[in-house]
Amino acid sequence: MRAAVALAVGLGLAGAAHADDAAEPVSHPDPRAVDQAREANLEPESVREGFAFGIAIGPSVQLGFGVGDATGGGGGFNLRFGTVASPRWVWLLELAATAYPHDDTANQSSVLTFGGQLYVREAFWLRGGVGFASFTRRGDGTDAFRGLGGLGAGGFDLVRRGGLALSVEAATTAALYRDGMVLGLSTQLGLSWY
Repeated sequence: MRAAVALAVGLGLAGAAHADDAAEPVSHPDPRAVDQAREANLEPESVREGFAFGIAIGPSVQLGFGVGDATGGGGGFNLRFGTVASPRWVWLLELAATAYPHDDTANQSSVLTFGGQLYVREAFWLRGGVGFASFTRRGDGTDAFRGLGGLGAGGFDLVRRGGLALSVEAATTAALYRDGMVLGLSTQLGLSWY
């Protein structure tokens, strides 16, 4: 009789333990929630914070549609200032410019934009902005065009040390003028500090 009671009690406890295991499914925490919880303390882990500054240079090519002598190749320059909004987002005021000779003229194109940079991954980012554009052609006389502009870029941080990053970037600019459109493409080596 004792053996039967002990067996019944043992089976009942095993069944209750098994029912408790089945009632509570195994769940894994959301990685984004874990990252946000780590940032919730007063010591952020992100290396990006505060003021942001960047500069980039490299070769560029420009294509003009409806704007004479606006097609050519030369050098590109990019300067940006901003502020870090979050570990993944940076607000930027950006100036992208190209300069190149074309026959007997010296051409300069620039786009001034307001936008942002999003870190898709820790070292891979996308950047964009909208604003104003200008194109100047200097030869026998000076022709100047003013219009609306936009900028889009993508890049990869090759080396990072604290808030300093060395990156390779590809950028495109678009400028709309009354007489036509100018597109610019460039590959650049950039240096940023956050």
